[in-house]
Amino acid sequence: MKKEQFEAISKWQKETFGEATPLSKVSHLAEEIIELVSDLRTHNTERRLEFADCFILLFGAAQSDGMTYEDICNAIDEKMAINYKRKWGKPNENGVVNHIKE
Repeated sequence: MKKEQFEAISKWQKETFGEATPLSKVSHLAEEIIELVSDLRTHNTERRLEFADCFILLFGAAQSDGMTYEDICNAIDEKMAINYKRKWGKPNENGVVNHIKE
């Protein structure tokens, strides 16, 4: 997401959903993830819009929790630096790959 998108969406969310909290946005995100999973399973060609809903809600929750665009980008970079150093296991029955805890 570009900084300009983040700022415009954050402004719109505050104006439209002023009472929303980080937790309420993450709760809504959980609902959207279920919709995305369904769309992926059925190969719905509009699933890109469900991905967009998830990104919008996740970025919005982070912003509501006090994070700026730069904070989010820095946290992603910090987490990826950790992930690059980890060892990763084999996919489980759902295709999920977790890191190996040492």
